[in-house]
Amino acid sequence: MTENIDLTLLDKILAKNQIDERTSSHIRESVSRVDKIDESKTFRYEPIEEFEKRLLQLNILKNKATDAFRPFADKYHTSLCASMGVPMMEAIFKSKKAGNYEIIHEVFGLTNAKAKRFGLAALYSSLQGQKNEIPYGEPAYNIVFDRDSPWTYRNEVEHMEEYARYHFNSYVINEIEKQLSDPFEPVISLYENGCTDFIFMQTEYDGKRSEKLCTFHTVNIPDKGNVIAVHLTGDEKLLHYRKWGEPYFTIHPVKGQTGLKITGIADQRFHVD
Repeated sequence: MTENIDLTLLDKILAKNQIDERTSSHIRESVSRVDKIDESKTFRYEPIEEFEKRLLQLNILKNKATDAFRPFADKYHTSLCASMGVPMMEAIFKSKKAGNYEIIHEVFGLTNAKAKRFGLAALYSSLQGQKNEIPYGEPAYNIVFDRDSPWTYRNEVEHMEEYARYHFNSYVINEIEKQLSDPFEPVISLYENGCTDFIFMQTEYDGKRSEKLCTFHTVNIPDKGNVIAVHLTGDEKLLHYRKWGEPYFTIHPVKGQTGLKITGIADQRFHVD
């Protein structure tokens, strides 16, 4: 129902702006693909056994996404996380040159609405999950605004919505302005496969440092409850999880102990101290 409304509005936007058929086709196809992401399936608490059956496909898509951004990281001598901003900005500049800038800005109203629906589904899911304790202290933490700390379940939800908006919009504008390939295509594929958030993380394991793609998923783990799965590229089993609102560097092992440390990401919510 909502998808039909979005596409009707999209057709009106395209007709009003008299967009050429090639550009209109790319806009319709990319917006429709984003609209079809089913957040009701994304934010269900999947049994861990069921989730692990999908890890082979998730690792294939993660390797594809990593390979898509590595050329930008290598060229500009930056992290994979920061490199994602390069094709995004290049597509924005191309849209200005092509005369599509204003129309794409208007179309983003629809993808932003999709991200808000994604965030709303995340909020309802978080209410059924295990949550981080709210901050205490003096003066009292402002539970109305959640402005004093990034580490609450509600701020986790806001972050998921923010990154969904970033990824949805980046995919759409790159589909419209791409020359050869869209590096955000495998990102959308991961959202289609139940990813709630997509982040490149700096990790350390047994003294070895590397940057790995991490995706989060809602799962149910016996004796742990409804939690957020933390899956890193290459993991053949689910090894780690977090509660809603817990810091990214706070990860719990599904079994036994873990030697993995999250040491950094290019994100305003990451503060080791």
